[in-house]
Amino acid sequence: MIGPARALLVALAVAAPGPVALDTSSYRDGHARPRAMAFNIDDGLLYVALSTSDEIAIVDPGSAGAAPHVRAKLRVCRFPQAVAPLPRGGALVGCRFDAGLRLLKAKVKPVGRDGWQVTEVPTGPQAGVRGIAVAPDGMSAYVTAPAFGGVQVVSLATNRVVQTLPTGTSPRAVHVAQQAGRPGSLVLVSNFIDHTVTVHDVLRDGRLDVAMQTIRLDAPVLDMAVARYAGRESLLLLTHEDRPLTRANGPVEGLDSGVIVLAARPFSAGVPPFDDPGPGRRPFVNLGERPAPVIELAGVAVGHDGELAVTGAGSDNVLVVGRAQAISDGTVIGVGANPSAVIWLPGGRLVTADRLSDTLTFVAGGKPYATLDVGRGERATPADQGELMFYSRALVPNNVADGVQSLYTCAACHDDGHIDGRRHPAKRNRFFSMTKTCRGLGTTAPYLSLGEPATIDAFADNIVATHAQGRERDAERFDKYPVTLRVRDRSSDGVGWKQVVLSPAEVRVGLAAYMAGIPPEPSPFAPRGGRTLTAEQRRGLALFRDGCAGCHQLVRDSATGGAVPARELEAALLAGQVALTSPRLHAVGTPVLGQGGNNPPSLRGVWEAAPYFSDGSARTLEDVLQRTHPDADAVHAPANATRPPAFSADQRAALLAFLRAL
Repeated sequence: MIGPARALLVALAVAAPGPVALDTSSYRDGHARPRAMAFNIDDGLLYVALSTSDEIAIVDPGSAGAAPHVRAKLRVCRFPQAVAPLPRGGALVGCRFDAGLRLLKAKVKPVGRDGWQVTEVPTGPQAGVRGIAVAPDGMSAYVTAPAFGGVQVVSLATNRVVQTLPTGTSPRAVHVAQQAGRPGSLVLVSNFIDHTVTVHDVLRDGRLDVAMQTIRLDAPVLDMAVARYAGRESLLLLTHEDRPLTRANGPVEGLDSGVIVLAARPFSAGVPPFDDPGPGRRPFVNLGERPAPVIELAGVAVGHDGELAVTGAGSDNVLVVGRAQAISDGTVIGVGANPSAVIWLPGGRLVTADRLSDTLTFVAGGKPYATLDVGRGERATPADQGELMFYSRALVPNNVADGVQSLYTCAACHDDGHIDGRRHPAKRNRFFSMTKTCRGLGTTAPYLSLGEPATIDAFADNIVATHAQGRERDAERFDKYPVTLRVRDRSSDGVGWKQVVLSPAEVRVGLAAYMAGIPPEPSPFAPRGGRTLTAEQRRGLALFRDGCAGCHQLVRDSATGGAVPARELEAALLAGQVALTSPRLHAVGTPVLGQGGNNPPSLRGVWEAAPYFSDGSARTLEDVLQRTHPDADAVHAPANATRPPAFSADQRAALLAFLRAL
């Protein structure tokens, strides 16, 4: 939402916004933030990734008459991100900040760790897993990570990687699916920043063939499923409207949440499995225009009898669709805060992982029947409440999706506090620009490509004023409203829910406090806990200091300065504690959006910030360096690519190694 618009979902409990010393370990702030789940039919247990407590919760989901309860919590790795069930019980876990996978199995003779055995499966030096799917026979696992740029195929018979297949930029969701008549399985991958879904045939040995179909959309796909819908097997894509964004009429248009439905074709060798009519012609079920909107569709699950469940992470609800129902006619059920995953359980029950209330909500018969606390769900500080608003439509409670207007959250453009790979419009489409990351925001003032607002407090006010609808009806008061949050409450009567009402001023204080504390994400290309660069990265730093640090300054805070001592620089860079931007505007050969230039983006996390430049005209970091010439009048002008290169092959390799470590 910033600019004309799941952070690392991390909030520092700051009393008031201001410059902060960013620390990537700050994601461990006392909350658990459950964000992924798997139910194993063979052992009857639910495995829940508690991302910011570094744990897997093993949950007995109970039954009719038996309440769900946590059987164990295992500290398995840093930031468990993805989990999949294994045949004969247990789960496979992938982690965001640790390399390798973790196999969880119950011990035959329990000794230690509450009877659970955790085995590491090496997958190489790079971390950053986002998705896992296991083949039906349990012999292969399919693992996505932005650092791979695709899918790793892991043999679960030998516990080794047998294939790495490129699929696109920032691969996230991955699913194994069947097509009627096809002798084997399909694997589908959502490449988040590329806005593509690639479809792959599974070969006899579990490896994947190159994509037999690539579906290109205008918006990222958050999750997907193959299910029988409207009488046909179909591919369901959870996304936003499949069209360019616009603010031609003032408010943002094109950000409603919904489901694209692509019917499956009858199997025929060599024929793409899904009928894709192309951009602008794909069937889209808009879930923002319902009387009870479902916003930011984070997860989908298909039940045993073909029923669907779709979570609205931005509306704190789940949409349940019967097999014979249209998606638009499904039943909306309120659950916990920011439900980010959903799973069907035996007996027609389902459960959601409510990331920002640290709860699991169990649903049966169209209503919740149990809420299980898996962490500390209270949200008492301004930063805690700001995080809730960042990921909820509650920030703009008076907005509607009538006509061309859209309902959305900050996460619609800043998924996990980062970027979405789209060009976003300024008011009245005065210009378009790529989203900038919110990670490390507290030390990178001023903000936006225009270099304004100047402070995080003013930026929070700008966000509310930019995205609240109604200016044409009441220009003085349209953005001065209270916000009501539903939060977990622990009292002498037990744990329950309460409502917190924030004044217009408290809304801005909370949003600013949260944004000031969003930490950068550790690079998967840097060693865990590393404090020094490699020799090649150090050569890249020297080149960067000489040619790039004028715009991307080596200071602690771009607003206040504070040069980093040479002896501390490498450790500070690897810890995300260097601003890598400047407070000035620079004309560098890309479209100028402000008066005399653009405010440069911070290069923290630049390894996953494609496409690059304000207009998105460079697809890769290699493309960036090809048109970078420090001695040119416009250092990033497209014409530079036609000049003799500014860097030798060895220098380019060193610069790339350095940039990817940030």
